[in-house]
Amino acid sequence: MKQPIQRLAAIAVVIATLPFAFPAAAQTQQAYPNKSIKVVIAFPPGGPTDAIGRVVLNALAQKIGQPMLIDNRPGAGGSVAADIVAKSPADGYTLFYASSTIATAPEMYKRPDMNPAKFLAPVACTVSVPFALLISSSLPPKDVQSLVGLIKQSPNKFFQGSSGNGSPDHLTGVLFGKELGLQFTHVPYKGNAAALTDLVGGNINFMFAGALQSALPLVQDGRLRVLAVTSAKRSSLLPDVPTLNETVIKGFDAGTWQALVAPMNTPPEVIRLLNTKMNEVLADPVIQKQLQLQGAEPIAGTAVQCGSFIQQEYVRWSEVIKVNKVQAD
Repeated sequence: MKQPIQRLAAIAVVIATLPFAFPAAAQTQQAYPNKSIKVVIAFPPGGPTDAIGRVVLNALAQKIGQPMLIDNRPGAGGSVAADIVAKSPADGYTLFYASSTIATAPEMYKRPDMNPAKFLAPVACTVSVPFALLISSSLPPKDVQSLVGLIKQSPNKFFQGSSGNGSPDHLTGVLFGKELGLQFTHVPYKGNAAALTDLVGGNINFMFAGALQSALPLVQDGRLRVLAVTSAKRSSLLPDVPTLNETVIKGFDAGTWQALVAPMNTPPEVIRLLNTKMNEVLADPVIQKQLQLQGAEPIAGTAVQCGSFIQQEYVRWSEVIKVNKVQAD
């Protein structure tokens, strides 16, 4: 009889320790983040999305007490990076610092399965970046109304440069032309820098530039002229430059934006933590100044609000791409 009694006593000891063991295990599981976080960016190092992303992600890393390791994965309008993140474990340790291409790539590349509302979980929208409508200083227009009048007088004799077929600046030009009934030729380049170079050289007539840091020196030394910005409100970087909204197209609002997203089914508590900390980052005056220097305006809000915005952009630009039969390179 002694052995069964000893066995029962041992079982009783194990049972007695269970109420203390389970909370400890639960606390270990909830200790997010307890290691470094990989953040995938869909563009090469040094580009506008990468540069702005590193500002906010470095600040976020300090807020949460863990490093954020940047993994640049360009290709297919951001689809390569999006696929990597979507297929990663939904544990908060692989994130996607996305740009507005997640709203345009599904229709552009005929990937309805990449509808962002069904493909990725929004964490926080971070910034919006307007385009600046630039022309060569060799052209006579001093304001956007004069440029529009000149293009109308000479259909198909003006050339718009862009950073590539289906890029956000290309699509903004498509919308600009449709709203005003303008006819001009689109010239795609492999990136913003190449288009700027040809604009200075007079090989193209105008473009919508998003990399304002690269464009401003060319404006300041008189080689380019900025006529308008594409956001609904004036840019804090270019406060004296009017918007298209206040000059030629009432209600016009376009540009790029950036957001932190995660794999679907990422735990809500992880989303909440990252969203809260990101909003703290965006409210920091020091960070705001760094963003302003790159032409970026902070966006605050909940993960739900961010998701609604992304879906609206997906619907909006998918329609523009379909109606105008825009094709990627």
